[in-house]
Amino acid sequence: MRRLNIWQVYFLGFIILIILVILITSFVVIGLFNTGIERQSEFTINKELDTANKVFYTQLDSLFHYFDSPSFLLFLQDALGRKADLDETLAEIRDNHALSFLMIVKPDGAVVAGTNNSTAPCEKLPASVFLQRFLGEQSHKGIIPLDKQFLEAVGLSNKARIRVIRTPEAREDGKTNEARGLAQVISIPLGSFAGSPQAYLLGGKLINRSVKFVDEVSDLLKVYATIFLDDVRISTSIRLDNGNRALGTRVSREVADTVLDQGKRYLGEATIIGEKYLTAYDPIRDDQGNVIGILFVGIPKAPFTAMKENTLRQYIYISLFSIFLALLIAYTLSRKITGPLQRLTRTMKKVELGDLSQRFATELSSGTHPGAALPHRPSDGVLSPPQDEIEMLGNIFDQMMSSLQRNWEENLKLQANLEEKEKNRLKLLKKLIFVQEEERKRVARELHDGTSQSLTSLMLILKAIQKSEDLEEIRKLAETYRGVLYNTLEEIQKISYELRPMTLDKLGIDEAIKRYIGDLAQHSDINIVYDNKECVFASFDQEIETTAYRIVQEALTNAVRHAQPQNIEVVLRSDDQGVEVIVKDDGLGFEVEKVTQNWENALGILGMMERASLLRGELKIDSAPGRGTTVILRLPLNI
Repeated sequence: MRRLNIWQVYFLGFIILIILVILITSFVVIGLFNTGIERQSEFTINKELDTANKVFYTQLDSLFHYFDSPSFLLFLQDALGRKADLDETLAEIRDNHALSFLMIVKPDGAVVAGTNNSTAPCEKLPASVFLQRFLGEQSHKGIIPLDKQFLEAVGLSNKARIRVIRTPEAREDGKTNEARGLAQVISIPLGSFAGSPQAYLLGGKLINRSVKFVDEVSDLLKVYATIFLDDVRISTSIRLDNGNRALGTRVSREVADTVLDQGKRYLGEATIIGEKYLTAYDPIRDDQGNVIGILFVGIPKAPFTAMKENTLRQYIYISLFSIFLALLIAYTLSRKITGPLQRLTRTMKKVELGDLSQRFATELSSGTHPGAALPHRPSDGVLSPPQDEIEMLGNIFDQMMSSLQRNWEENLKLQANLEEKEKNRLKLLKKLIFVQEEERKRVARELHDGTSQSLTSLMLILKAIQKSEDLEEIRKLAETYRGVLYNTLEEIQKISYELRPMTLDKLGIDEAIKRYIGDLAQHSDINIVYDNKECVFASFDQEIETTAYRIVQEALTNAVRHAQPQNIEVVLRSDDQGVEVIVKDDGLGFEVEKVTQNWENALGILGMMERASLLRGELKIDSAPGRGTTVILRLPLNI
């Protein structure tokens, strides 16, 4: 199975992440939006039903307040005083207020005057429960179901009668006609005698087949409106396919159980004339709070469904565009992230093959990724701050490689210097062995030519003393013996001092340098100054003292032999960290690099450097033709 490279992994990861985010977001957003639309539709239908309720009951309240007002009662009292035109006055009032009936009745139900010809004056209305409540001492109002007898008495039975149409899912009770009527009824007491009304103004609006209210609500709220008597539709703005009002149909059993039986509002969906509607049903209550009917409003579901579909469609378009844009961004980002890593990988592979000159910035500028921006390189060669972590990693890699290359080059130089030093060390060793042998020859020659001859002379003098019998001659020979012995001791001391001064072991480096400078000054015309004011310690480890003394000895010897100085300054300094010796002359000077390249002619300098390096010290020679020479030795105390 082929293994994916890093940018493909990143790209696939981005795609999966984006798709998951979009799916989750889509699920949440669509759910929230659908919930929002449902709440909006529920809020809308509730608001429309509340408005319809308000309009329905406001009509009754307005009618009641008008007839119960003092001005109307005075007007009516005046009309009662003029009995001849009372019926005409009532008819005018009925027509002005769109009433179905209006009459004046006595407390026993006898009609005094009326607007309906079916009831003659002094004829009593049929007894009914609602008349007992409305013909009382107080003004009364309510929405009342009128029975068949009362409707016949006021001539409204034909208008009220509605044929019941069998409706699916509705209650089945065998009813084929609804002879009752639903009306907004008011009663106003007229006159009083001993606290009891003498007559009543009784009027009402029959809702059966009345279209004014439902059409007004439909036009005002852009909804369907219906009024039910019990569960039978008696007034509606809904029309059938033939254009007739959909009267006589019944609500479903579920709605009837909720609204009529439980007295609660019902919200739901219904199909009205082949179209889906959001519907709301509220109970209509009579003056005693009993549920006698239903007020219905319905709004088309199509706008909300279209809103959902349009929103879903737009969201799908946006999601597809987002996915396409996300894929483009994911591809770009994955390339941006993994491109530098791939370049870094290629660079490291070249480094692995031994090319330490490879750099991340060089790979970046080689054109492998044209869209990538090159890091700015100022004239001083320092990279500008990286733009991201990968570029930072690349810069760190470049710095590491630069450091590694420098170290590699320095190691090569050090290796070359080490090899050169090793060659020179071998040469020095050979030279030292040669010098050592020469020194032994010199010591042996001096011992042979000087000390040996002196000892031979002493032996001859002793032999002469042994043979002589003349005291005076013995004395002379003894004096001669003493002189030869003294010279022999001086020669031995000189050889011993040249090999190693005893002052260094007994009195320390400070005193040894003083005496050496003193002896050297006696045999030359050079002004040699010794400064030991900054020397805290007078003696050190034997190795340090020997090394410092020999380097001072070599530096002074070289200055006297080759530099032709007039003045030489020797400075000895010490503290708790180390020892520093400076030998400075004002002689001819020389080119240090040129001389040190020819080690065969610079064995003295090589010897000083070797002595210093053995004690982890530092030897520095500063010189130039005509500027004199300064030799600086620094030795640590902890070796």
